[in-house]
Amino acid sequence: MSLVQSLIRHYTLNTPIRKGKYRLAELALGLTSDLPERLEVQTTDGRKLIVNTANTSYRYIYYLGEYEEAITEVFRALVRPGDVCLDIGANMGWYTTLFQRLVGGNGVVHAFEPVPPIFEHLTENVGLNEPQNVRLNNLALGDEEKDIELHIFDDLPDGHASIATFGHFDFRSYTSRMITLDSYLEETGTNDVRVVKMDIEGAELMMLKGASRLFEQQNLPILEVEMALATSRGFDYLPNDLIKYIRGKADYDFFAIDERTFKLVQIDGFKAEDEGANVLCLPAGTDRTVLSRWFS
Repeated sequence: MSLVQSLIRHYTLNTPIRKGKYRLAELALGLTSDLPERLEVQTTDGRKLIVNTANTSYRYIYYLGEYEEAITEVFRALVRPGDVCLDIGANMGWYTTLFQRLVGGNGVVHAFEPVPPIFEHLTENVGLNEPQNVRLNNLALGDEEKDIELHIFDDLPDGHASIATFGHFDFRSYTSRMITLDSYLEETGTNDVRVVKMDIEGAELMMLKGASRLFEQQNLPILEVEMALATSRGFDYLPNDLIKYIRGKADYDFFAIDERTFKLVQIDGFKAEDEGANVLCLPAGTDRTVLSRWFS
C-alpha cells in the first residue's frame, strides 16, 4: 500500500467528519491494486470481519470501517440490550455481528443465510466476534417448506444471490432448504422478536407470507425491509405490495431511509417510477425519541 493510501485510510477511519470521507475512500480505491482477496478488517465499533476485496462495497469497510452507514446507524439507535433480532439474508454478517454486539449476552440473534459458500463466510465472521448469542441457520425463509435453488451471479457481488435469475445466464446454483419463519419460531420457542432486518433479493413478500406469528405478538416487531423494484419484479410483485401486505397485517408507519441525507422520510407508498428504498417499518405509536435526529 502506498503512503497516500495509508494516510487516506488513517484519516477516513478516524475522522468524525462525514463530509468528504467517501470521496477520499473512492480516491484510495482507485489507487488500490494490491489488496489480498480476503482481508481481515476492524470496524469503527471494534468488530472483526473478513471481507472479500473483490467486492467494491466491502473494500469500503477497509477504508471507512463502516458499511451501509445510514441503515447501520438506524439499527444502532433502535436495538437494545436483551433484544431478540432476526437477520434474514445475513450475507457475510455485517448486521448479524452488529446485532450480536448490540443485544449483549442477554439477547439473541437468529441469522438466516441459505447459500452454502456465503453461509461459510458468515460463520467465519460470527466466530471472530463472541458468537455465543447468535444462532446461525443455513436456511431460506419463505411461504412453504421445500428444497429450492439459489443463484450467485458471475457479474454481481455474492450479496445479490437470489432464487430468481433476473434474466442472467452466467451464474452458479446451489440447493438449500426453505422453511417458514412461523415454523422456525414455533420449533425454537422464539418469542418477542423485537427487530427484523430483511434483505433477500426479491423474496421479501414470500417470506412475510410465512411469518404471521410476527404480527400476532403482543408487541409488534420493528421491521427493516429492502423494497426494491428491480428485485421484486423478478417475483411478479411491486414494492407497494410489501407495504400493502404489512399494513394489512398490523398498524405500521413506513419510513424510507435516505442514505444520502441520513433522514427518515415517511411514505405511504412508492410512485410507479420509483426504484424503491430500504424501508423502516415502525409499529404505530412507537416512541421515536431515539430517532429524533433522523426527523430533524
